[in-house]
Amino acid sequence: MRRKNLFFVAGMWILIGLVSMGLLMNVQGKIDPIPQKISPKEPVVALTFDDGPNPQFTPQILDVLYEQQVPATFFLVGQQMEGQEWLVRKIAASGHEIGNHTDSHPDLTTLEGPQILEEIQKTQETLGEILPDYTMKFLRPPYGRQNETVCQSSPLPLIRWDVDSGDWEDPQAEAIYTTVIENIQDGDIVVFHDDNPETVKALEQILPALKARGYQFATVSTLLGLKKG
Repeated sequence: MRRKNLFFVAGMWILIGLVSMGLLMNVQGKIDPIPQKISPKEPVVALTFDDGPNPQFTPQILDVLYEQQVPATFFLVGQQMEGQEWLVRKIAASGHEIGNHTDSHPDLTTLEGPQILEEIQKTQETLGEILPDYTMKFLRPPYGRQNETVCQSSPLPLIRWDVDSGDWEDPQAEAIYTTVIENIQDGDIVVFHDDNPETVKALEQILPALKARGYQFATVSTLLGLKKG
């Protein structure tokens, strides 16, 4: 009887190990990037997510975006990337864009020029260690706050937003949904935060609703390129 129990326990550990390997391969394996096929006849918007990567909610947001085949732009915090390298790689591999959201998320308007530049460069260096061939094109200043010093000190163009989902105030998903749906227009950039379970729930409603209205989705780079064209 004891030998049978030992065989059973050993078998269970082997099974757990195989499942874990499979999950790891799924996370680190090749992911088909979400395509961006934009028709000039239909409205287009860019969804953005600040303050990540968050180990709990960013993967859930990525799942919703992949299910709906919606590309987005993630403005990542340098210190948040530490220990979440696999998640940063998954964001890029999924076809989403990565932007700079500073290293420690300070109010840049309270800093001097060299301090602002250091916040930006640290984030670029952190991402460079994870994705050596990736270049961030934009900076989103924390809280959307900027002044002349911030603008002059940043080597990257600053990107704010047209529609604030308000998810940072911790509302319910229905409130986030209503804010976005009632205010969004063609060409808008929408800001969310990927550290909130209600944001995940809201996205599950927002994306199908916007698609039903004919909206298309693009990264910030693609959206700005369309505006220039």
